[in-house]
Order: sequence, then structure tokens, then C-alpha cells
Amino acid sequence: MKRKKVSRKLREESKKVRGKSREIGRWTRIIQIISIIVILAVLAGIIGLNKPSVNSGSHSYGESTPLVDKSKAVLIDGIAFTDPDPEFTRSVEEILSKANITLDIYEGEEVTINLLRKIGGYGLIILRLHSAIDEEYRLLYIFSAERFNETGYLEERETELTAIREGVPFYGNESYFALRADLLGDLSDKGLNGSVVILMGCNGTNSQQIIDDLFKRGVKAIIAWDGYVDLNYTDEITVELLKAVYEKHMNFDEAVRKVMNERGADPTWNSRLEYLTSSGG
Repeated sequence: MKRKKVSRKLREESKKVRGKSREIGRWTRIIQIISIIVILAVLAGIIGLNKPSVNSGSHSYGESTPLVDKSKAVLIDGIAFTDPDPEFTRSVEEILSKANITLDIYEGEEVTINLLRKIGGYGLIILRLHSAIDEEYRLLYIFSAERFNETGYLEERETELTAIREGVPFYGNESYFALRADLLGDLSDKGLNGSVVILMGCNGTNSQQIIDDLFKRGVKAIIAWDGYVDLNYTDEITVELLKAVYEKHMNFDEAVRKVMNERGADPTWNSRLEYLTSSGG
């Protein structure tokens, strides 16, 4: 029987910000990482749509899964496609190089859905990506820099699992493919067992189902924002976090608390960076 199509689109919407006037460059940044709201439009004729189950992929993750290499890190910067920050990239490279951490970098159009699904084996994964919450099912999606087209990833887009959706940034007319975040690295033989994942985009802590699934796959810790965040601010805080860990030799939990105590919540959106582990720490 032919499957009827379900619209699966993520769209960014603007929100007004009250307060003192800010310079034009600041407002441009705010618009570019503006609140991301998921819109689900179900076409007529589909009834009884149940809550989708989250599947972590074909690999099993248990005690036999090898640990990732703690001497390796990766920066995945899809936002560089429209809003590069060379100073941020240089800072990350310098900090990790001094700590004898090998850093791989993927930027702009290199950040495809397949790349996100095949990433694995890294002790530290830094995701400079837009992200969105599906408000109906509370599932987190991370944006690739791969332009959306109607024929791409049809199976993943048309099933109830909604592994991949169309993501539309507020600041432009281009659409991009967005991946359900629990599928990060699900096609990698090296996996995420022991990885620390830094989600630099919005609302990274606001999908308990996705967080739980990543921990089941062996992720050691997730560091993410509890709401919307300005792009300049998340860049600055991430650099300070890495300095605290690799230059001052703090663990990530201590470093997150230190940076938040010193810098405070995002001045525009009042969101805070959080450190999460499978034990609730």
C-alpha cells in the first residue's frame, strides 16, 4: 500500500527582544541564531499518528564496544557555511594542539547528513550547528549544511521515525537537511563510547528522550544550552570552557560551573550551559 506523505519541516521564527538598542552587527548575529520552532503539518488522510519510537541505528552498544580515542577531537562547523568565525576555529586549534589533542575539522558544505552519521571514535566532539526541538515529540534535531532537495533521504523523511527533516533558517530562504540528534555517529564502527559531546546550538538539553538515547550508546557527557543562545556568546563560552579544561586542567563538569559562574547566562536569551551525564550529573 502506498504510504501517504507527512510534512516534516523545521523552521526558524523570530522573536522580539526587549532592552537597550544594540549595534547592527549584534542584531544580525541574533537573527541568525534566532529561536528555532518546529512546525509539524500532517496532511489530510493520515490518522492515528503515534509517538515515533527512537531507534539508535543498526549498531549495538555494550561493554564490548571499544572506547573512543581521548587524544582525538573533531570540530563540526556547519554554521561556517553562512557565518564563519575563523578566530573561534584558530582558538580551538591552539588550545587543543597545546594539550596534544589531534583535531579534525569539517566546515561548511563538508557537513552533510552522511558525515554526521559516520562521525565516531573521538574523545571530544564539538558541534557548531543550528539545532531545533520538535515541539510535539520533544526530539532534538541538528542542522547539516547540506541543502535540502525533495528527492534526498526520502525513506528517512517519510517514515514515522522522522530521522531527517527539512530545516529552514530564519535569516534566509535556503533549506537544509536536519538529522535527529540521537543518530549522530550511528553509522560509524568506532562509535561514541566515551565521547564528550558539546552542542553549541540552541535547546540542546531540552529533549530528554534524545539525551537518554545518546547515553545508552555510550556517550560520556553532553554539554549544551538549556534554551536559545546567541552565536557570538556560544563561541566565546566554548573557547573559555576548553581553556578551563585543557589549560587549567579542570574536568568538564567543574569547567562548565566555573565559566557560568564567571560569565553568567546568555545576556540576550538568559540560557545557561549545562553538563549532563547518564547518572544525572
